[in-house]
Amino acid sequence: MERNILVPYEFSNESNYALDHAYELAKTSNYPIHMLYVASNHEDADEWLIELEKVAKKFSEEHNNHKTVATVRVGNLFKTINDYGEEINAYFAVMGTHGLQTIDKAMKLIKKFDRMPSILIQKPMHYGEYDKICVPIDSDKKSRAKFLWVKYLSNIFESKVYVVHPDFKNSLRKQNLNSNLNFAGTIFERENIDFEVKVLPEENYADHLYDYISEIEADIVLFMTDKYKRIITNVQRPRNIELSKKIPIMCVNIRTDIQKLGGFTY
Repeated sequence: MERNILVPYEFSNESNYALDHAYELAKTSNYPIHMLYVASNHEDADEWLIELEKVAKKFSEEHNNHKTVATVRVGNLFKTINDYGEEINAYFAVMGTHGLQTIDKAMKLIKKFDRMPSILIQKPMHYGEYDKICVPIDSDKKSRAKFLWVKYLSNIFESKVYVVHPDFKNSLRKQNLNSNLNFAGTIFERENIDFEVKVLPEENYADHLYDYISEIEADIVLFMTDKYKRIITNVQRPRNIELSKKIPIMCVNIRTDIQKLGGFTY
């Protein structure tokens, strides 16, 4: 079945930013982009579809006539987006968010996805590519699901990868972390991906992480879905809070990748 990219669309600036990001991710493999608006009732659905088709047509014309599909469904927001993503075999979703409230809404949605990671967008793309990918890792073996998506993004953009982790004092956590580092290094070296590793203090890790993201001028950051909100809510420095609103975040669920990217042995 053809792979597609899903963009839940809400007629906002952030939704338009998400479309632009989706195009950069879709154009190399020529994946169709599916825009989905979830209407609250059937009476308004036809009118929303007319408006959505206008946006899709304009977007396609401005982006080399890239295939862009407009769809309106009626139903529960979370269930409808999830069901439609499965229906079209969405490779991943790109969603615009604006502020903590919609981030919370997005988190409720993407936690339901088993096989579809999500990229959360709040700002336009700066340079049109993800040249610098930041990958925070820890001692959790399940976080290895991110590494194959790093490979996917790097193959598109020829990115440099910045692996970052806390300086664990606990010996078991340090041992598990080293195992994850070795696993990542094996994949990246095999694929000729340029990468480097940075160790940050475990205390106030969230702020140290975003200080580092600012230092390297990262274009995207990959988090496991179950870790993302905790890190974001622990960011305290005002400049880092603002930065967290600008950098695209790719959230990967534990079971994501197993079928989509061929899987691997943890």
